[in-house]
Amino acid sequence: MTNIKGDIETMLGNKYGFRNWIEYAYKQAKNELGWADFRVTDYKQIEKWWEIVTIA
Repeated sequence: MTNIKGDIETMLGNKYGFRNWIEYAYKQAKNELGWADFRVTDYKQIEKWWEIVTIA
């Protein structure tokens, strides 16, 4: 239920369509910055990595 007026299906479809573009751009940015290459689960390693990234 919503109180939004107008063609709700088209509006929501258009907004949801932006999701693919945002995910694609985020993936490209991660690859460019090298974030996709670094995988850790230890909190200390994650903290160290973010320190390196923010300094760079």
